[in-house]
Amino acid sequence: MKAFLESLSLTSGALLVAVVSAAAVWILSTLLPKVLRWIWAVVVPFVLAYCLYWSPVWLGSDDVSQYGAWAFVVVPTWFVAGVIASALTMQVLPKRRPS
Repeated sequence: MKAFLESLSLTSGALLVAVVSAAAVWILSTLLPKVLRWIWAVVVPFVLAYCLYWSPVWLGSDDVSQYGAWAFVVVPTWFVAGVIASALTMQVLPKRRPS
């Protein structure tokens, strides 16, 4: 698992965060009240991007200083990818629900 997380590039990590964020927001918005939809569209991608980026460190990676240096580039990029996917999911979701 650690090797997989360490192998993520800027693009592959952004794609992973976008897909998982869209799926998670879709599931959460169908199960929870409508009021929380747009909150999930922001919170879920941030939590996923942050946790996915720092997971190798939490699993015992030796390059802690390298992860700290790149965090300000990678986490926001992955977060934005997730927010865009979540927002698109939120735009499509109401149209697909029966009236």
